[in-house]
Amino acid sequence: MDTLNTYPQFRQVADTLRRRIETGEYRKGETIPTAAQLEDSFDVSNITIRKALSILSGEGLIESQRGRGTFVTGKAEDARVLVAMSHDFSEWADTAGGGNLEISQKVLDIAVRPGPPAVAARLGVAADTDLWRMRRLRRIKNNPVSYHINFGTVALLGGISEGMMDGNRKFVDVIRQECGLRLHKMEQTVEAIAADRDLARILEAEFGEPTFFVTNVYSDPDGEAVAVSHLYLRGRHYAYQTTMTLDDEAGS
Repeated sequence: MDTLNTYPQFRQVADTLRRRIETGEYRKGETIPTAAQLEDSFDVSNITIRKALSILSGEGLIESQRGRGTFVTGKAEDARVLVAMSHDFSEWADTAGGGNLEISQKVLDIAVRPGPPAVAARLGVAADTDLWRMRRLRRIKNNPVSYHINFGTVALLGGISEGMMDGNRKFVDVIRQECGLRLHKMEQTVEAIAADRDLARILEAEFGEPTFFVTNVYSDPDGEAVAVSHLYLRGRHYAYQTTMTLDDEAGS
């Protein structure tokens, strides 16, 4: 076990066991090693193992049966959002929204204040310009899975209210239907980051937890940026997936 890593040891253990379930090393219906065996294997305390197993139990991956052991009951991807990497925005939006998973969202606040300089630059305004900003938190079964911050100019998006997001409406639908704006293109950048203290608090995650940081820039038919969104997706709840077509001559 990496004792120099600031990522908590029980999270390291939970992530390792989750990966073993995902890869089939521990199969559904089979028992995993005992707590004592895991203590020896990872060289950690009993409480660390118990906390790790509690996480996996809460995710529905394992179940302990008195006198019989701890059994694998599911696979991690069963509750994971598979986001399509697609040129089709509707496909991306539908998968990013969770597909058939029951995802709920809550608007944390809507404010008018200066935003990050990089966002102001993309929107074509001065760095100290007051921007419209909305913050949202999305959950699966009461567990926070993503944190969204949407930015735009007050002139274009200032009329958006919290009530317009009821029913898990998509941000782009509100822009189109409530603001009457045309959207032509979305430019997306995905980075891997570690959750800082503020992000960990909002997502109810651990400091240093792997997280996708996604920047979406929405433009109108004239190529002018209408809105910028920052999405923070918890790594263990999201995966990006794509399909590529290879011709008969292609190879690598």
